[in-house]
This record gives sequence, structure tokens and C-alpha cells, in this order.
Amino acid sequence: MTATLTQTTRLFLLALLTMSIVACGFHLRGEVNIPARLKTLVVTSDSGSDSFDQSLRIALKKAGVVIIDKTNATKGTLELKINPITSSDTELARNSSNDISQIQRTLSSHYFIRQADGKSLFGPRTVNTNKTLTNQDAEESAKLSYNTAQTESMNEDLANQLIYDLSYAPL
Repeated sequence: MTATLTQTTRLFLLALLTMSIVACGFHLRGEVNIPARLKTLVVTSDSGSDSFDQSLRIALKKAGVVIIDKTNATKGTLELKINPITSSDTELARNSSNDISQIQRTLSSHYFIRQADGKSLFGPRTVNTNKTLTNQDAEESAKLSYNTAQTESMNEDLANQLIYDLSYAPL
């Protein structure tokens, strides 16, 4: 009887742990498998963010993608075209003196994969990320420094989401 109860208790706890992990939104992501046709790309970015462009190049290299210059591209080389990143802020909270204390910043961009002749093969696709920025009622220099660091982190997240999205490209 005790052995069955212990086994049942273990099974119940395992099921509870599993449901808790799934409920919190945790996803175990492995390596990103980019389609073979996208393993060599020309990257054209009009993002307007050097931080995003650098993060994107690093993420592409980690995923095994070779980035080549447009002058070295063959007729079969595809181009990853990134449109400008847009940013929007939503006010979340105000303090007692009616100053904004929290905002939610959203970064969004559209991208597509196109052939050398300009015909789009995949996209336009949208990637976005958002983050709650606190401390908005702090001194201006502290707020600027904090917001800049958080935006750079968001640019890295946006680049990683773009790479993850590319892994589903039907090419």
C-alpha cells in the first residue's frame, strides 16, 4: 500500500511540475534549423539600428548562415531585406506627482526574402518584441541610460526572433 501511494504521489508531482512549466510559457528551444537555401544570404538592412544589425549578423552566423556582399552574389543567392524598425510606447503607470513611471516599449519590423530579380519568395513577415520599462520618473540621464540599455537588449531579442521565424521559411 505504501509503495503504491509513493508511486502515485511521485506521478502526481511529476504531472503537477510538467503542467506548471507548460503553464508559465517556458519553451525549450534548441538550435535553429535554417533551410539549406538560406545558408548563404545577402543581408540588406534598413533597420536604422546598428545594434540590431550587429545582433542579426551574430545570430545568422550562429545559425550557420554565410553572409556575402551583394557584389559576390550569384543569380541564385537570396537576399534578406529588413525594413525600418518602428518603436511605440504605451503608458502603463503614473506616480503620485502624475509623472509617467512605467511604459511598455514595442519594437517591430518587417522582413522578406527575395531573389536577385527582386521577386519576394517569403514575406513580408513581421517580428516584434516588447518590454516593460520602469524607472521612467528617474533623473533624465539615468532614464536615458536605462532605456538605451533596454532597447539594445530588445534589438537582440528582435534579431533572435527573426532567425527563429526564418527557420519556418518554406524554401
